[in-house]
Amino acid sequence: MLAPHTPPELDSVIDSEESTQINQETVRYLSHIETKLYADIQARKRIDSGLLFIACQFSSCSLSWLLFELQVTLSIIQVASAVVSLLPGLIDVGDSFSFSISSESWEFTLGQKPLIGIIKLLIGGAVSLQGTSKITTEIINTQSQIAQTYNEIRSSEGLSFQLPNMGLSLLIGLSAVALIGIFKKFSNTDNTGVNQNED
Repeated sequence: MLAPHTPPELDSVIDSEESTQINQETVRYLSHIETKLYADIQARKRIDSGLLFIACQFSSCSLSWLLFELQVTLSIIQVASAVVSLLPGLIDVGDSFSFSISSESWEFTLGQKPLIGIIKLLIGGAVSLQGTSKITTEIINTQSQIAQTYNEIRSSEGLSFQLPNMGLSLLIGLSAVALIGIFKKFSNTDNTGVNQNED
């Protein structure tokens, strides 16, 4: 009995169908891996962006007080604090912003999610203002008190009589007591001499 023999044309058709099926499975698997990797990258990017945003807000407040302790001028404190706190929002808006111009027209777009960058800018501005508000108030109060003290000193410079300090006042008082004692002693001596002459 003869063994069944498949024609060569049928073998080639079967092989091509199997290879096509394997190729489709490979393409689906690679597409799934690519989608998963892209989703992981996007999630990591969002986490890094959030961490950068939080770190910049804390750094803005810390930087403002550090510069205040270093006695840096108020304008530099405000600018440095604002730049650090607004940095994440500026990065988001800058990445999504696009501007194109041609001889016929021009257009600009804010990207797919402009609201996130705008919210970050608003929060950063609020944090910057809150972080420097107390410093600004203290500096303004200090400057007004210094100006008031300066005006009081200038107004009192025209007085001819100034109270001496405590040490000088004590010295003047002791000198006055000593002079009174000397005068009394001399007056007693003169009275005694007069009485003796009369006797």
